[in-house]
Amino acid sequence: MLTRLTNLVLALSLLAPLGAARAESSANAPRPAPIAEPMPLRGPPARAEVRAALAKRRDKNLAAFGAYRDNGIYPHNTERPGPLNVWRDADGHFCAAATILLSDGKATLVQKVAIEQNHIRLLDVTGGELMDWMLTSGLTVEEIDRIQAPAIMPTPKPRELTPAEKREQAKREREDGELRKGYAATQAYLVKHAKDDLELATDRLMANPELAWTVVTPSVLDGRGPAGV
Repeated sequence: MLTRLTNLVLALSLLAPLGAARAESSANAPRPAPIAEPMPLRGPPARAEVRAALAKRRDKNLAAFGAYRDNGIYPHNTERPGPLNVWRDADGHFCAAATILLSDGKATLVQKVAIEQNHIRLLDVTGGELMDWMLTSGLTVEEIDRIQAPAIMPTPKPRELTPAEKREQAKREREDGELRKGYAATQAYLVKHAKDDLELATDRLMANPELAWTVVTPSVLDGRGPAGV
């Protein structure tokens, strides 16, 4: 009997270090990462919030358009007869729509369009960053198409003026005058139809809830989102 007890005590004493080692190993083992909870789907922002944000965006962009019109430096079509959308002309002058995007912090996008699609008509755009900007601009695509306005006729780049070139310069000045009058008419139209068109712009943006959040969430509006201001 005494021998059996002695053997049992000896066995337990041998097992104790092994158990402690296993416990220490278990304590030091990397814990499995917790399973991430799925992010809840968020609905659209309140329509009133979206409309208020778009109204501010509209005012800002219309102010940029007014400054462009008053500045009087417009692009010219030097490529072919007839109307032609010119995003950036040979002298580096941008159209009204491109200038509004520049004032809205979209210089990289504006330069990309100038290189890849210099005769783009924004009314024909159906997706991508340009479409996102238009939807979050506070203006409708149709209004932006009015603002864009194609250049009407080709005129040569001015050099040391000959009598013939002076006549061409006068033609260019008449073209600028027509554009200036057209821009003034467009701005009057935008003011007149502001209420209805802002409602339409809001309805269109509400159809894209994630994009709508970009105009009401300040962390997105600081330049990291499509509607950076």
